[in-house]
Amino acid sequence: MNSATLNVDQRTREEGEEKNMMNIVIVAVIVLLLSLREKEVKTSRLWVLPAIIAYWVLSSVVNTPLTVGNILLYIVFLIIGCGIGAWRVHLEQLRIHPTTGKMMSKGSLASSMLLIAVMVLRQLASQWDVHHTVVSLSNALLFLPLGSIAARRYFLYAKVQRFQGRGV
Repeated sequence: MNSATLNVDQRTREEGEEKNMMNIVIVAVIVLLLSLREKEVKTSRLWVLPAIIAYWVLSSVVNTPLTVGNILLYIVFLIIGCGIGAWRVHLEQLRIHPTTGKMMSKGSLASSMLLIAVMVLRQLASQWDVHHTVVSLSNALLFLPLGSIAARRYFLYAKVQRFQGRGV
């Protein structure tokens, strides 16, 4: 290959990385705006997002070979994600709207920043190298938001049930 071809390939790769980082910035702004506003908790729909994310994660992981090490890494990151989700729901504010009587929830800045940090780490890991270990780590990082969102939704449901059971 000549140097002109290498320069074009490098420039194309750099432009792709810039677009990916711009996508992360846009998603981060959207996550912050959506998570910091107060919204109604609809317990009948809490399962939808974890199901969509589980499908997305599993379809991303199916392309990599499943070794014992990969499976253990996925389980560890899923457990860590569940812990993060439990911590995120602990930070959320839950109240009953005085005029409508609906259950309202408002996220915290800390939980939103944690989710954004996971997205950035995943993006950085995918840009490092195509070596098997980095690909496995990159795929394992997908299990963090899956565990976090699934656990957050589960614990939010339990919190709403306790809140409504007390008659507050």
